Amino acid sequence: MWTREHLTNDLKDLGVPLGASLLVHASMRSIGKVTNGADGLVDSLIEAVGPDGTIMAPTFTPQFCDPSEWANPPESDAETERIRANISHFIKEKTPADQPRMGIFSEILRQRSGSVRSDHPTHSFSAVGPAALALTTNAPFHYPLGTDSPLARLHNSDGLALLIGVGHEVNSSIHLAEVWANAPYTHTRFSRVKTGTNAYVTMQGYPGCSDGFVKIELVLRQARLMRRGYVGNAPCCLMRQRELVSMAIAMIQGNPELLLCARPSCRDCTRARTFTATGAR
Repeated sequence: MWTREHLTNDLKDLGVPLGASLLVHASMRSIGKVTNGADGLVDSLIEAVGPDGTIMAPTFTPQFCDPSEWANPPESDAETERIRANISHFIKEKTPADQPRMGIFSEILRQRSGSVRSDHPTHSFSAVGPAALALTTNAPFHYPLGTDSPLARLHNSDGLALLIGVGHEVNSSIHLAEVWANAPYTHTRFSRVKTGTNAYVTMQGYPGCSDGFVKIELVLRQARLMRRGYVGNAPCCLMRQRELVSMAIAMIQGNPELLLCARPSCRDCTRARTFTATGAR
């Protein structure tokens, strides 16, 4: 059983500094058993950054996208309509983070007293600490992980990104790099998002597949832009977000297809490659 004190010491040994604004992607299963579970990890992170630091995590809710655009869409038009009619809509104070994709840590941070959540219906972030409001307020609807998003504000504040027991396929800051690198495919990604009881709005710049982001790992290691260690049983990577984003921008500008995944079955990356090669959807 990992105690709060042990996890706090692990975070400090990893290099988490006092006063940091820290974006966290975490797998509780990878850490192992923790006293008080995900609450114990939140406590340890808050203690590690101190009273002047802020913890932020994604609290995404992709279920509010139109079901026809899901990775595994319904098999019939009738089923699509049935699901569409029964989808609720986002309420930032009440809607939980999607646990199968986000994990329990993000939801526990969202529920923490004093937590502030951005109001994007599919790509919200929750934060705790003195910079929480500045990081999350007035998040843009279009390009939700681009300019003026919580990720961009973290970048402006010279924040850090921490992966605990997860890989770069969930490293959402790389989506910011896609937008700032002006990757051609970012402008072809749209999604109809349910924003009210009977309202759908088409969102530009919907973030696509991130499975290919794992290819940045070796480059970051070679450039010595990551600090590696453990939190409990979980292997971890800590990096300055600005350095991460700059490296990803350079990679994408050198080859716009470089961080796309290689799965033939991935509709998103296949379309992205087609558009990059031909300039047509």
